[in-house]
Parts: sequence; C-alpha cells; structure tokens
Amino acid sequence: MFGNFIENRIRKKISAFEAIDGWLTPNEALGLYLLASKLPPHATVVEIGSWQGKSTYCLARGLRSGTIHAIDPFNASGGFDLRSEQEYMQKKADTDLLALFRENMSRLGVLHKINVKQGYSSQFAGDFEKIDLLFIDGDHSIPGCIADFEQYAPRLAPGGWIAFHDYYAESTDLGSTFVVNNLVMPSANFRFYRSFDTLWTARKIR
Repeated sequence: MFGNFIENRIRKKISAFEAIDGWLTPNEALGLYLLASKLPPHATVVEIGSWQGKSTYCLARGLRSGTIHAIDPFNASGGFDLRSEQEYMQKKADTDLLALFRENMSRLGVLHKINVKQGYSSQFAGDFEKIDLLFIDGDHSIPGCIADFEQYAPRLAPGGWIAFHDYYAESTDLGSTFVVNNLVMPSANFRFYRSFDTLWTARKIR
C-alpha cells in the first residue's frame, strides 16, 4: 500500500513527460525513473533511442548524480517495419529533431544531465568503460537489437541495470523480445527485476 502511494507520487512528479511526443506509458515512465534513482553517484546512463526526449526526461528526473548519454541519429530512422518507418517520417516532416530534443529537455530543466550523441549506436560503444544503466530502445529489428546488446551489455558494471522497451512475449520477431528471451533470460549474468507494461528490466549480477 505504501509502495503504491510512493509510485503514484512519482507518476505525478514526472507527468510532464506526457507532453513530449513518443511512445511511453505512465508505468514505463515510472520504471525508468525508478531504475535511474537506484544508481550510485556519478552514474553513467546510456540510452539508445531518444526520439524527442520522452524517456530521456524520465531517466533524468530519477538520476541523482551522473550523465545520461542519449544516442540517436535524430533523423527518424529506426522503425521496425515499413509501417513504423512511415510513421516516424510523417511525425518528423520538416522538424529538426535534435533541436526539438534539446528544446524539450531545456524547457523541462534536465538538459544539464544529458550528453547528446548524434549518430548510430554502433559508433559509440567504445566510448564507455563502465555503464550503470543501459536502456535499449533503438533499432527494433532482431539484428539491430542483438548488436546493441552485444556491444553495450558487456560494459555494464556488476550491479548495473538493463532495460528493454517494447518487450511483447508473443512477438518473437521483435528485436527486444528476441534478445530478452534468447540472450538475457538464459544468461547467468542477469536476474529479472520487474516489468512495467512493455518495459522489461533486469540487473547484472556478475
């Protein structure tokens, strides 16, 4: 009961995320906030896929100390199929997505916690020696999600956290579902923590 009270207070605290375009439920927003709030001082958060900052904002609000490295090409690429690719491009239209991302984060007072890395995740894996929280929400194809996991997960610190967006148990052709089911769950290195709607989370235990 007390836990529900606290979580409802957090939902209200981060409710500004709803005004940012993107795909994130209130429960998923809560999950990102909670994971970020568990991190040690001077933490390193890597977010793969930022769009206009909906999830980035929730991470930033939860993060007490450290930096969120927001990786995104900001060109509306990354749709899982033709339909989602078209949706991204229609939403983008003539919008400068990077400028809009910065504007959103500045307006909500969290830009100082964010280091923007414009480009594709494959370009930046070597930039990190240690990651405390890895949020994978970029290329949703199976090869793309495998590549993100294999390049970044080995850099997670023991005790660090990993989260995947859009985990649907029945959608085995979706990258996040495939990686969670076939690479994360069978691994002795990770222990499932909690699901927040389609946000699947686990902790690295060794």
